[in-house]
This record gives sequence, C-alpha cells and structure tokens, in this order.
Amino acid sequence: MEEQNIVNIRTNNRNMLQLNRQIHRDEINDVRRSVISRYTTEDVLDIIKKLKTKTSITSKELNQLKNALMNEPHNIELVLGLHGAIRGIVGELTGTDIKKQCAAAGCLCNLSTGDSKACFTICRATGTYLVAAVDNMATELAVTCVWTLGNLAASSMKTCDMLISQGALSKVIDIHPNNELQDACLYALKHFVYQLGDKLKVSDLRSIIQALSKFQQNTESCQVFFILSCHEYFTEMLTEDIILFLLKNLIKYMEEYLLCEEAQPCCELVYICRTLANTNEKIFEYILDFVIKKNASGLCKKVLFIENSFVNNSLLWLFGNIYNTCKDNEFFTLIADCN
Repeated sequence: MEEQNIVNIRTNNRNMLQLNRQIHRDEINDVRRSVISRYTTEDVLDIIKKLKTKTSITSKELNQLKNALMNEPHNIELVLGLHGAIRGIVGELTGTDIKKQCAAAGCLCNLSTGDSKACFTICRATGTYLVAAVDNMATELAVTCVWTLGNLAASSMKTCDMLISQGALSKVIDIHPNNELQDACLYALKHFVYQLGDKLKVSDLRSIIQALSKFQQNTESCQVFFILSCHEYFTEMLTEDIILFLLKNLIKYMEEYLLCEEAQPCCELVYICRTLANTNEKIFEYILDFVIKKNASGLCKKVLFIENSFVNNSLLWLFGNIYNTCKDNEFFTLIADCN
C-alpha cells in the first residue's frame, strides 16, 4: 500500500512538472508584454530571415518573434527549420543592447517549450551562452535565461546531461541575493533534480540540500526537497541542522494552515510531510521527539480534523511511518484523545 502511495505521488509530481513547463511561457510573457497580437507565417519568416542574414533587427521585432513563438507553437518549427536563425538569436543575446538581449532571451525561453528534439538543438547551440548570462547584472535577462535552462532540462535526459556538461546545474545551485533570480533557479533546479532522479551525483545532492536550507522556504523549494527525498542517498545527506530546519518548517506550516480561514491546500506543508516520510527509522524517532518537545500533539490533531485529503493524507503518511517505528509512544494516544 505504501509503495503504491509513493508511485501515485511521483506520478502526480511528474504531471505537475510537465504542466508547469507547458504554461511557463505564458508566465514570462504575461508579465512583460503590453499587447497581444497574432502574427502570420509571413511575419515570422520576415523576422527570422533577418536573423539569418545578419540584417539589422530591432528589439520590437525580437519581441514580436517572442510573442509569435508563444501564440503559435508551430512557429518554433519555422525558427528551427531555417538555418542560421538560432545563431542570429544568440548573436543578439550576446550583444551589447540590453533590450535586444532580453528579447532574444525571451525568444529562446519560448523556443524551449518545444519538444525534446527541438530542445536538444537549442541546448547545443545556446546552452553555454545561457549559463554565462545568469551572472548578468540585468535581472530580467538573468531570470529569463534561468527559466530557459529549466525548460530545457525538463525536455529529456539527453538535453539535461548536455546542460550539466555546460555548467548549468552548478550555476542554478548557487544561492543568489536577488529573490526573483533565486525563484527562477528553484524552478530550473526542480526540473534538473526530477529529470536526474537517482542519477544525480551525491556531491550535487549534498550541495543542493545545503543550499535549500539557507533561505526561506516556499512552494518551489519544498517541492525540490520532496523530489530529492526520493533519491536513494537523501537520508544519508541529512545533518541534524537540516532535519531541524525541516521540522521547524513543519510546525510553521501547520500553524499557518490552521490560520487560513478557507483551509486552502497548503503545498508547503504537504511537501515537507512527504519529504520527512521518505526518511528512515532513526529520523522518525528524532521527528517524534521534536514534536513532543514542542507540545504539538494538539496542533497535529487540529490539522487532521480539517477535511482536506491533500493535507491529511500527507500528514497521516508521515505519522503512519513514525507509528510503525514508535508505536508504543504515548504521543499517538495524545493525538487520539486530546481536545
């Protein structure tokens, strides 16, 4: 039964990641575009021919191409099918006009929502330039390039491996002071770690876990923690400080969940529960000891009383695993009997 639960959760996780990737081009364009227009095939061809022939192109035309790639996915095939077009976009990305650089990055971001074959082609031609742009002082450019790296990593293991060889994974593991860039890195990191699974190197696993514990948690970081918890060496990488970090967030998210009048699903709470549930008996004992010291039996019961299967199933899964290890502990009697 427990094994089936894990399979179902991983399947749901995969479906959500795929959905995130499909809608991500909408997120970047909804923020930055002012007018939605439709472009004919001729309009798109006129722009990409300029890229191919190195004819001077404006930032407005690059933005038009970016939006055309979002509105009509078949335009991706037009760009990839015209030899020299990608090279032209890279030329604008690495140029000196920041408006053109940002627009070119937007083009690549929308191109990266194509199929695995398209993404491999884009990665081979642009990967090193995207990685280099992450250090750019212009936040919009750096963020868009990181989003593109995440989309590419999600497309296939082959592309993911190439990105790693180009230095992309180590770049998105870095902790950045800019919150918008850090969130983009979490988006990309989520796709890297999911794609790699147990193939993620132990050294990278350790680095990611340590990085995640150094900044405030959100839905993305909690989800990355859960994906990592499926790695065969995850538990071995957990120090006492990191376990304590996760447990403090467990209590925090339960308290926040109870304060929510409409009892909305709390993704952070769910992912923290699932992460801890994927550990082992030694950590289960530590979890139970921590919860008891925090006098949190009543808090746990209040959470379980709210009718929300998304949250309840995750918390029950965690405490079910703990119960199998520590079933004689009085904590479980307190959960059953407290007011």
